[in-house]
Amino acid sequence: MKRWSVAVLVVVLALAVVPLAAAGNGGGAAKGKSKFNLVGTVVAVDTVAGSLTVRVKAGTKTVKAFRGADLVLVVDPAARVRLVTADGCVDALLGDVPVDAKVKVRGRIDHPDLTALVYVALCVKAKAPVVPEPVPEPVPEPAPEPVPTP
Repeated sequence: MKRWSVAVLVVVLALAVVPLAAAGNGGGAAKGKSKFNLVGTVVAVDTVAGSLTVRVKAGTKTVKAFRGADLVLVVDPAARVRLVTADGCVDALLGDVPVDAKVKVRGRIDHPDLTALVYVALCVKAKAPVVPEPVPEPVPEPAPEPVPTP
């Protein structure tokens, strides 16, 4: 009787665990929408169209094809845009993101039709490039006046 109970328990657990393991995480897809994360450098900012062009350095497998290339992201109107400053992170507008800034972007991929993908940025965190302070030119010391000889 004890062996049968253990065998039944093992079978029940196997039947419960196998479908969960086979399902996986779905690749970040939920209701026809995929998610993405990327890091890169800002190439262009278009505040009129609400878009951000990023040269992708790395990211999730959903942006793997764009590594080393430029990707145009539509910035959601409700997206959170943050700038990293010397004082910490501050909220900003899309127009405040400078070109050549390093960015981390989190978003979703919409599939409006089966032929095109729209990358929508939901969170943008930008760090402006560090511009080295100019080194002042050394001021030459005035030449000593010659001593008159008598």
